[in-house]
Amino acid sequence: MTPSLVRAELLGEHFELRRLMEEARAILEKDKGSEPARAELGAAVDRLAASLLRHSQHEEAALLVILASVRGRAHPDAIMDEHHVAEHAKLVAVLRAAVGDSDVATLRARVTAVLDELEAHMAYEEEVLLGEDLLGDEGDVTEIRS
Repeated sequence: MTPSLVRAELLGEHFELRRLMEEARAILEKDKGSEPARAELGAAVDRLAASLLRHSQHEEAALLVILASVRGRAHPDAIMDEHHVAEHAKLVAVLRAAVGDSDVATLRARVTAVLDELEAHMAYEEEVLLGEDLLGDEGDVTEIRS
């Protein structure tokens, strides 16, 4: 698989994450002054969290291999490090915990904050890790397993 195909896959996963984020935001916007449907929001958050975990595992494996093969690039461990993995895990944990908040205003604020943070995180990844200049076609990278 070429780096540009891996890039396309990861960007496709970002697209799906954004779709799931919009689904959660739409639930939060329903009857803005009242309780969002907790079961519906919980299900949306679970789908988003599961998708984010799958994406995180795929991204880690794919980018470590690719970044190791790019000449003149920082060592991949300096970019795809424990902090990055922990960032994804933290977003999932906070997102899932937020659904249990008893106070509607707190629930809305916490879920919205996590969605905003996830959006910023993905934008950063797209700029720094998934740029076309980094992941152009420089040959096959066969070690990547989706």
